[in-house]
Amino acid sequence: MIQIKNNRQKLVWIVLYTFIFTSSMFAQTINKDAFVSIKIHNEKNINTSNLESSPAFIGDKIAFVFTDVKGKLFDKDIDEPYFQLGYCDVLPDNVLDVRKPYNPRINSELHEGPTSYDSHQNKMFLTRSHKETRRNKNVESDTFYLRILSADLNTSKPDVRPININVDNYSVCHPALSSDGKTMIFSSNKPGGYGKMDLYTAYFNGQEWTGIISLGSNINSSKNEVFPTIINDTILVFASDRDGGIGGLDMYVSKLTEGIWQKPELLPTPFNTAYDDLGLIVRENMKSGYFSSNRPGGKGKDDIYRFESLQPIFGIEKEAIVTASMQVLDKLSLDEIPDAEISLTPLDIDINNFALSSYNIDMLTGRNPGEMLLKLTPKKGQTFPSFYTNNNGKATFQIKKNQKYLVNIKAKEYASISLLYDFTAFGANFNIVLEPEDIGEIVTDETEIENNDIENSTIENSLDSIITRSTVGDVFVFENIYFDYNSSQLQAGATKEIDALARSMQANENLSVRLESHTDSRGTAAYNLQLSISRANSVRTYLTNLGIDEDRINIRGYGESILRNKCKDNVPCTESQHRQNRRTEVVIESN
Repeated sequence: MIQIKNNRQKLVWIVLYTFIFTSSMFAQTINKDAFVSIKIHNEKNINTSNLESSPAFIGDKIAFVFTDVKGKLFDKDIDEPYFQLGYCDVLPDNVLDVRKPYNPRINSELHEGPTSYDSHQNKMFLTRSHKETRRNKNVESDTFYLRILSADLNTSKPDVRPININVDNYSVCHPALSSDGKTMIFSSNKPGGYGKMDLYTAYFNGQEWTGIISLGSNINSSKNEVFPTIINDTILVFASDRDGGIGGLDMYVSKLTEGIWQKPELLPTPFNTAYDDLGLIVRENMKSGYFSSNRPGGKGKDDIYRFESLQPIFGIEKEAIVTASMQVLDKLSLDEIPDAEISLTPLDIDINNFALSSYNIDMLTGRNPGEMLLKLTPKKGQTFPSFYTNNNGKATFQIKKNQKYLVNIKAKEYASISLLYDFTAFGANFNIVLEPEDIGEIVTDETEIENNDIENSTIENSLDSIITRSTVGDVFVFENIYFDYNSSQLQAGATKEIDALARSMQANENLSVRLESHTDSRGTAAYNLQLSISRANSVRTYLTNLGIDEDRINIRGYGESILRNKCKDNVPCTESQHRQNRRTEVVIESN
């Protein structure tokens, strides 16, 4: 039985996540050469004189634990406000924006703890304290335990409920999920462990969590193993107060080899200090991320820090060189284009995160007096020698798997094109379409424009009527809600159908819907899944801004899993064909 008596004790909640792979991805774990260049930055936009700790990636946001002296809830036992969960957006250069509160259903009247996220279900798994009041000889006493709960983020007011691995009279806390959401690592002080708080793993079989086993003596010690994270499903980072550290809670790193977590290594400075250092999360490029610490020089008790490195902080991939094949096609006819000139230039950027440090910056004078423009050019390595497509429009080349490249393609009688190529996103085989230079502009006369306006007005009125007469289970495919490629922003002029839905919902308070968002196939499946969730959220936000109660709008993201045409991976398609797959479908849930 654990009784929580102080601030640090309440925050000793493990965030460990992993799952079993058959082999290790990295030849070495800690890249010690990278630590020479690491810079640490205090995230001043969110840090206060109170506590900010345990950052976690929740889609494209960062969630974290915080306390607020202005809050209504106060724990008299530790003379501290109750821990809450907040989140923030990520600004350019990976700086964190100001704190935003989570839904009241996620923040209860008790303590909330570190989180993990399953993008496949759009669910958050969180730690929450659980109070049990007992009476002994007419004297009441409160005992606190920790439990893991899940929160369904597809609904505007998340359904938060305990999961089935919680144990009566013991603490089960700090969930951490594998990338597929099927394996969870958590911490518990239940009997049979090696120390005070041990790490365990469980598997989700589609209905419940099963197969609970300890991570064993390679990871667990006689002390506490706390605040872990998993990086790229192969590297485990956690904090421990075991012997042999620098002081307080120190962060350790373990590598997964043939399904077994290896003996942990102590992370060097500046990550570890003589104080409490915990909760390291790392971005895809291994060069930036966040952690928390109560080291001197911060703004409060625990602060969140950002790190930036010139090199990946964790190892070098064994098979770094891969072979890729590109086919260049005519955009209109999809005929092969032979003798197209191709050049590759390495770039130092993270495809999913904008960072000013990865760009050369120039200030230019704008068209208007006093106007200044910021020109950003990706930092480049040395351009490789040009090569050419064969008679079938194909070219094969070798590159580093984890390197991003700027690809320039030129062909006679075609407009040149430049694009960002990432092997992990595009794959080993991909197609590029070039637009013929002689395509002229389509001129439309004023009469045709007027007729189109009349036709659009008629369609809108008809859509209003159809939605109003709809019944439960009806599905509307909104053909004209378009998003830019790789973006969750609605295109200008692409909201007429959403406006019609809003009018119908304003007229009928019983009408509630589920918004199902879909992407095209370009990019990784995992990235597209998160993008579709963000797009569904964009449409929900648009509707709520028009006065629709968010309780009447649920969402679901499907990524690229349900395409409307042939445009799956490695199939040549025009932009208009890809745009057909970037859509939102509306399912009537009540009317």
